[in-house]
Amino acid sequence: MSDTSKVIKDILDVRREFTLEDDKGNITSYYIADPSGEDIRKADWNYAKVFNQALADKIPTHAQMLEILKERGVLSEEYQRSVEKTKIDLAAALFRLEHMAPDQDEENEALAMETARLRDELFRLNQRLNGPLQNSCENMAEDSKNEYLTSRVIQFKDGKRIWNTFDDYLREPNTQLTVKCRFEVMLWLQGLDSNFMEKAPEHKVLRDLAEKRMNAALEVAKQQAEEKKDEDKPAEVVQELTLPEEAPAEAKKKGRKPKAANS
Repeated sequence: MSDTSKVIKDILDVRREFTLEDDKGNITSYYIADPSGEDIRKADWNYAKVFNQALADKIPTHAQMLEILKERGVLSEEYQRSVEKTKIDLAAALFRLEHMAPDQDEENEALAMETARLRDELFRLNQRLNGPLQNSCENMAEDSKNEYLTSRVIQFKDGKRIWNTFDDYLREPNTQLTVKCRFEVMLWLQGLDSNFMEKAPEHKVLRDLAEKRMNAALEVAKQQAEEKKDEDKPAEVVQELTLPEEAPAEAKKKGRKPKAANS
Protein backbone atom coordinates (compact mmCIF):
# COMPACT_ATOMS: atom_id res chain seq x y z
CA MET A 1 0.00 0.00 0.00
CA SER A 2 1.38 3.41 -0.98
CA ASP A 3 1.82 6.20 1.55
CA THR A 4 -1.01 8.18 -0.09
CA SER A 5 -3.41 5.24 0.10
CA LYS A 6 -2.49 4.72 3.75
CA VAL A 7 -3.18 8.37 4.59
CA ILE A 8 -6.55 8.23 2.81
CA LYS A 9 -7.45 5.02 4.61
CA ASP A 10 -6.58 6.57 7.98
CA ILE A 11 -8.72 9.63 7.20
CA LEU A 12 -11.69 7.47 6.23
CA ASP A 13 -11.30 5.28 9.31
CA VAL A 14 -14.39 6.09 11.40
CA ARG A 15 -13.53 3.69 14.20
CA ARG A 16 -13.14 5.21 17.64
CA GLU A 17 -9.60 5.04 18.98
CA PHE A 18 -8.43 4.86 22.57
CA THR A 19 -5.12 4.02 24.17
CA LEU A 20 -3.95 2.00 27.15
CA GLU A 21 -0.61 2.26 28.93
CA ASP A 22 0.73 -0.88 30.57
CA ASP A 23 2.90 -1.19 33.67
CA LYS A 24 6.08 -0.82 31.58
CA GLY A 25 4.96 2.46 30.03
CA ASN A 26 4.10 0.99 26.63
CA ILE A 27 1.08 2.63 25.00
CA THR A 28 -1.13 0.57 22.70
CA SER A 29 -3.94 1.89 20.51
CA TYR A 30 -7.23 0.03 20.26
CA TYR A 31 -10.25 0.68 18.04
CA ILE A 32 -14.01 0.28 18.45
CA ALA A 33 -15.72 -0.93 15.28
CA ASP A 34 -19.44 -1.13 14.58
CA PRO A 35 -20.95 -4.50 15.57
CA SER A 36 -22.43 -6.69 12.88
CA GLY A 37 -26.06 -7.77 12.84
CA GLU A 38 -25.06 -11.17 14.15
CA ASP A 39 -23.09 -9.52 16.99
CA ILE A 40 -26.17 -7.54 18.04
CA ARG A 41 -28.45 -10.59 17.90
CA LYS A 42 -26.08 -12.67 20.00
CA ALA A 43 -25.66 -9.78 22.47
CA ASP A 44 -29.46 -9.59 22.87
CA TRP A 45 -29.59 -13.36 23.29
CA ASN A 46 -26.92 -13.10 25.96
CA TYR A 47 -29.01 -10.44 27.73
CA ALA A 48 -32.07 -12.70 27.74
CA LYS A 49 -30.08 -15.71 28.94
CA VAL A 50 -28.55 -13.84 31.90
CA PHE A 51 -31.85 -12.14 32.75
CA ASN A 52 -33.74 -15.43 32.87
CA GLN A 53 -31.00 -17.06 34.87
CA ALA A 54 -31.05 -14.18 37.35
CA LEU A 55 -34.82 -14.55 37.74
CA ALA A 56 -34.41 -18.27 38.34
CA ASP A 57 -31.83 -17.47 41.00
CA LYS A 58 -34.36 -15.12 42.66
CA ILE A 59 -32.35 -11.98 41.93
CA PRO A 60 -34.62 -8.90 42.38
CA THR A 61 -35.78 -7.04 39.32
CA HIS A 62 -35.25 -3.30 38.95
CA ALA A 63 -38.73 -2.53 40.31
CA GLN A 64 -38.35 -4.98 43.20
CA MET A 65 -34.98 -3.51 44.11
CA LEU A 66 -36.49 0.00 44.25
CA GLU A 67 -39.13 -1.27 46.68
CA ILE A 68 -36.45 -2.88 48.83
CA LEU A 69 -34.47 0.38 48.91
CA LYS A 70 -37.60 2.29 49.93
CA GLU A 71 -38.33 -0.18 52.74
CA ARG A 72 -34.77 0.12 54.05
CA GLY A 73 -34.81 3.93 53.92
CA VAL A 74 -32.19 4.26 51.23
CA LEU A 75 -34.64 5.72 48.72
CA SER A 76 -36.35 8.12 51.13
CA GLU A 77 -38.14 11.43 50.56
CA GLU A 78 -35.19 13.21 52.14
CA TYR A 79 -32.85 11.52 49.67
CA GLN A 80 -35.04 12.53 46.73
CA ARG A 81 -35.18 16.14 47.99
CA SER A 82 -31.38 16.16 48.25
CA VAL A 83 -31.06 14.92 44.68
CA GLU A 84 -33.51 17.51 43.34
CA LYS A 85 -31.88 20.35 45.27
CA THR A 86 -28.43 19.36 44.06
CA LYS A 87 -29.67 19.20 40.46
CA ILE A 88 -31.19 22.69 40.74
CA ASP A 89 -28.05 24.12 42.37
CA LEU A 90 -25.86 22.53 39.70
CA ALA A 91 -28.04 23.92 36.89
CA ALA A 92 -27.88 27.40 38.47
CA ALA A 93 -24.10 27.19 38.86
CA LEU A 94 -23.69 26.11 35.23
CA PHE A 95 -25.88 29.05 34.13
CA ARG A 96 -23.76 31.52 36.12
CA LEU A 97 -20.63 29.90 34.75
CA GLU A 98 -21.89 30.35 31.20
CA HIS A 99 -22.55 34.07 31.81
CA MET A 100 -19.51 34.87 33.96
CA ALA A 101 -17.51 38.06 33.56
CA PRO A 102 -14.23 37.36 31.75
CA ASP A 103 -12.12 39.70 33.92
CA GLN A 104 -13.06 38.33 37.37
CA ASP A 105 -10.62 35.46 37.74
CA GLU A 106 -11.02 34.82 41.46
CA GLU A 107 -14.83 34.84 41.34
CA ASN A 108 -14.85 32.61 38.25
CA GLU A 109 -12.44 30.14 39.84
CA ALA A 110 -14.58 29.93 42.98
CA LEU A 111 -17.69 29.41 40.85
CA ALA A 112 -16.00 26.69 38.79
CA MET A 113 -14.85 24.86 41.92
CA GLU A 114 -18.35 25.10 43.41
CA THR A 115 -19.79 23.70 40.18
CA ALA A 116 -17.35 20.79 40.31
CA ARG A 117 -18.29 20.15 43.94
CA LEU A 118 -21.99 20.07 43.09
CA ARG A 119 -21.38 17.68 40.20
CA ASP A 120 -19.42 15.35 42.50
CA GLU A 121 -22.18 15.59 45.11
CA LEU A 122 -24.82 14.64 42.53
CA PHE A 123 -22.70 11.70 41.40
CA ARG A 124 -22.31 10.54 45.02
CA LEU A 125 -26.05 10.77 45.60
CA ASN A 126 -26.81 8.86 42.41
CA GLN A 127 -24.37 6.14 43.40
CA ARG A 128 -26.38 5.51 46.56
CA LEU A 129 -29.14 4.36 44.25
CA ASN A 130 -27.24 3.08 41.22
CA GLY A 131 -24.92 0.92 43.29
CA PRO A 132 -27.60 -1.41 44.65
CA LEU A 133 -29.47 -1.35 41.32
CA GLN A 134 -26.42 -2.91 39.67
CA ASN A 135 -27.51 -6.13 41.38
CA SER A 136 -30.91 -6.22 39.69
CA CYS A 137 -31.77 -8.68 36.92
CA GLU A 138 -31.87 -5.94 34.27
CA ASN A 139 -28.50 -4.46 35.16
CA MET A 140 -26.77 -7.83 35.37
CA ALA A 141 -28.17 -8.76 31.96
CA GLU A 142 -27.17 -5.36 30.51
CA ASP A 143 -23.62 -5.78 31.82
CA SER A 144 -23.39 -9.21 30.21
CA LYS A 145 -24.70 -7.81 26.92
CA ASN A 146 -22.09 -5.02 26.98
CA GLU A 147 -19.36 -7.52 27.76
CA TYR A 148 -20.33 -9.60 24.76
CA LEU A 149 -20.33 -6.53 22.48
CA THR A 150 -16.96 -5.52 23.89
CA SER A 151 -15.50 -8.89 22.93
CA ARG A 152 -16.77 -8.39 19.37
CA VAL A 153 -16.02 -4.74 18.56
CA ILE A 154 -12.53 -4.12 20.01
CA GLN A 155 -9.84 -4.33 17.33
CA PHE A 156 -6.24 -3.54 16.61
CA LYS A 157 -5.39 -0.92 13.99
CA ASP A 158 -5.21 -3.56 11.24
CA GLY A 159 -8.81 -4.60 11.96
CA LYS A 160 -7.95 -7.84 13.71
CA ARG A 161 -10.08 -8.60 16.75
CA ILE A 162 -8.35 -8.81 20.11
CA TRP A 163 -10.52 -11.77 21.16
CA ASN A 164 -11.68 -14.37 18.67
CA THR A 165 -14.54 -15.56 20.88
CA PHE A 166 -16.49 -14.37 23.91
CA ASP A 167 -14.87 -17.13 25.95
CA ASP A 168 -11.44 -15.71 25.04
CA TYR A 169 -12.58 -12.37 26.45
CA LEU A 170 -13.82 -14.00 29.66
CA ARG A 171 -10.50 -15.81 30.06
CA GLU A 172 -8.41 -12.68 29.42
CA PRO A 173 -5.80 -12.48 32.22
CA ASN A 174 -5.20 -8.74 31.73
CA THR A 175 -7.96 -7.27 33.89
CA GLN A 176 -6.81 -3.73 33.19
CA LEU A 177 -7.39 -4.30 29.48
CA THR A 178 -10.89 -5.78 29.83
CA VAL A 179 -12.03 -3.08 32.27
CA LYS A 180 -10.71 -0.30 30.03
CA CYS A 181 -12.33 -1.81 26.95
CA ARG A 182 -15.68 -2.25 28.72
CA PHE A 183 -15.58 1.34 29.94
CA GLU A 184 -14.77 2.72 26.48
CA VAL A 185 -17.51 0.64 24.83
CA MET A 186 -20.03 1.77 27.47
CA LEU A 187 -19.19 5.43 26.77
CA TRP A 188 -19.33 4.77 23.03
CA LEU A 189 -22.79 3.21 23.32
CA GLN A 190 -23.96 6.26 25.28
CA GLY A 191 -22.51 8.68 22.74
CA LEU A 192 -19.91 10.05 25.16
CA ASP A 193 -16.26 10.80 24.45
CA SER A 194 -13.51 9.20 26.49
CA ASN A 195 -12.65 12.60 27.97
CA PHE A 196 -16.24 13.76 28.42
CA MET A 197 -15.56 14.92 31.99
CA GLU A 198 -12.69 17.13 30.82
CA LYS A 199 -15.13 18.92 28.53
CA ALA A 200 -17.34 19.96 31.44
CA PRO A 201 -17.64 23.80 31.60
CA GLU A 202 -16.13 24.06 35.08
CA HIS A 203 -13.05 22.09 34.06
CA LYS A 204 -12.60 24.27 30.98
CA VAL A 205 -12.75 27.41 33.13
CA LEU A 206 -10.18 26.02 35.57
CA ARG A 207 -7.88 24.98 32.71
CA ASP A 208 -8.15 28.41 31.07
CA LEU A 209 -7.37 30.16 34.36
CA ALA A 210 -4.40 27.86 34.99
CA GLU A 211 -3.08 28.55 31.49
CA LYS A 212 -3.58 32.28 31.95
CA ARG A 213 -1.66 32.28 35.22
CA MET A 214 1.09 30.11 33.78
CA ASN A 215 1.54 32.48 30.84
CA ALA A 216 1.63 35.46 33.21
CA ALA A 217 4.26 33.72 35.37
CA LEU A 218 6.34 32.89 32.29
CA GLU A 219 6.13 36.49 31.14
CA VAL A 220 7.32 37.74 34.54
CA ALA A 221 10.14 35.20 34.55
CA LYS A 222 11.14 36.27 31.05
CA GLN A 223 11.14 39.93 32.02
CA GLN A 224 13.21 39.22 35.14
CA ALA A 225 15.70 37.23 33.10
CA GLU A 226 16.07 40.10 30.64
CA GLU A 227 16.58 42.59 33.49
CA LYS A 228 19.20 40.37 35.10
CA LYS A 229 20.92 40.01 31.76
CA ASP A 230 21.12 43.79 31.46
CA GLU A 231 22.50 44.08 35.01
CA ASP A 232 25.19 41.48 34.36
CA LYS A 233 26.28 43.15 31.12
CA PRO A 234 29.78 44.83 31.64
CA ALA A 235 29.76 48.61 31.54
CA GLU A 236 31.23 50.05 28.39
CA VAL A 237 34.20 52.29 29.16
CA VAL A 238 34.58 55.03 26.62
CA GLN A 239 38.12 56.30 26.57
CA GLU A 240 38.53 59.76 25.12
CA LEU A 241 41.72 60.24 23.24
CA THR A 242 43.04 63.83 23.38
CA LEU A 243 45.30 64.82 20.56
CA PRO A 244 48.13 67.26 21.41
CA GLU A 245 47.33 70.83 20.43
CA GLU A 246 49.30 72.16 17.53
CA ALA A 247 51.70 75.01 18.46
CA PRO A 248 50.88 78.49 17.12
CA ALA A 249 52.59 79.57 13.93
CA GLU A 250 54.40 82.54 15.55
CA ALA A 251 55.86 80.32 18.24
CA LYS A 252 57.13 78.05 15.57
CA LYS A 253 58.82 80.96 13.80
CA LYS A 254 60.46 82.27 16.99
CA GLY A 255 61.78 78.93 17.88
CA ARG A 256 63.24 78.41 14.44
CA LYS A 257 67.06 78.49 14.36
CA PRO A 258 68.69 81.09 11.97
CA LYS A 259 70.48 79.74 9.01
CA ALA A 260 74.32 79.97 8.99
CA ALA A 261 75.79 83.00 6.98
CA ASN A 262 77.60 82.28 3.79
CA SER A 263 81.28 83.12 3.87
